[in-house]
Amino acid sequence: MNTFRKIVILFFIAFSCGVISAQQDTLRVRVMTYNLRFGELSSLEDLASHIKSFKPDFVALEEVDVHTDRKRAPHQKGKDFIGELAYRTGMFGLYGKTIEYGGGYYGIGMLSKYPYITTEKVLLPNPDKKEQRALLEALIEMGGDTLTFVTTHLEVNSERSRDIQARFICDRFENAPYPVIIGGDFNARHYSNAIVNIMSKSWFPATNNDFTFPAWNPIIKIDYLFARPMKGWTLVKTQTVHSQLSDHLPIVSDLIFVK
Repeated sequence: MNTFRKIVILFFIAFSCGVISAQQDTLRVRVMTYNLRFGELSSLEDLASHIKSFKPDFVALEEVDVHTDRKRAPHQKGKDFIGELAYRTGMFGLYGKTIEYGGGYYGIGMLSKYPYITTEKVLLPNPDKKEQRALLEALIEMGGDTLTFVTTHLEVNSERSRDIQARFICDRFENAPYPVIIGGDFNARHYSNAIVNIMSKSWFPATNNDFTFPAWNPIIKIDYLFARPMKGWTLVKTQTVHSQLSDHLPIVSDLIFVK
């Protein structure tokens, strides 16, 4: 074999290995966050179809009922929201109760295209003794990668509580060993202290500032997606989806993480 041919073969091998390595070190993910308003404005069939149409890898869900009897949503009486949404989207479902309500439960949930390794519900600080809030986190096998996906829903009636809850979230994932994505209803406007001076200081913003509430005439943004670590993420595309199946607009974002 002549020298020139050897050089060509070695270059091809090195190039191929570089491509494979780059593919292995790049994580591509589509994530969604959606406050369902306990299904008051739509059916679970429509919500599931809407979610499924975007083909997300992960979905953060807020205001999720399970087995409740809610006067404002009599058509949803006794339904297991997370079970039905998981079944109708073909995804894995996970639920975290925050309070008991109407003979059942009210809380947060998530849907995942990929299986869980571990899951945990963590209660958030509640200094003003308002409605209990929580975060739901899952360590997930995503092909050959590992990722933590988190859902949360912060306090609505106290800015002080929101700030404390946001700091708690930052502290909890400060030394996370794997990439983290969090989605949820933060009940904080995009210029608030919780978003500008707490979350955005240590998390990569995975949305823009499009308004998300109320769905029929959006005038404020309170729904967000964030990722960490700060470096390594690229926001390829984000969309605030205009639909009226809830009083919140869902957000869908495509992200790339290069290790």
